[in-house]
Amino acid sequence: MRAVPSVPPSRWRMTCGRGVVLAAVLLAGSVISAGGDEYPPGDPAIPPGEEEVIAAMLGRGMALHDCTLVSGGVQYTVIKARYNCFPGNEVTLELGHPRNATVPSIQTGQFAITIQSGTPPPGFQDALASLVRSREGAFEWSWPEYDPAAENDDADDDAAE
Repeated sequence: MRAVPSVPPSRWRMTCGRGVVLAAVLLAGSVISAGGDEYPPGDPAIPPGEEEVIAAMLGRGMALHDCTLVSGGVQYTVIKARYNCFPGNEVTLELGHPRNATVPSIQTGQFAITIQSGTPPPGFQDALASLVRSREGAFEWSWPEYDPAAENDDADDDAAE
């Protein structure tokens, strides 16, 4: 039987260790660049006083491809809207911050538009996105203060229970 040359265990560990460290550095770098400085920490919120801008973005008082706004409202981090579309179809949607977007949403500069229920008529989503884009410059997201110490306090409170 012929001996098979092998790599000493210490050399193998060193090679694998370097690979693991390199992978960790690359992964950490990609996570940092993904979060980056693009957005402040914390969840973006919709501040008071934006009602008129939101109503204009949603198309209050106008028809959008056979759809008319029936109701709309703000729920802290999202805008919810309901439209009646001809013939008798109801469409509900949500406008949220792009960083919280889901795959089937339409992106504008400041919003991700996601259909929640119903089937909008052809052209409705494009018309709505165009209307939102034309008005979103007057809108400004609020970034509540982020306090990492408060998260630690919550974690301590949970641990104490």
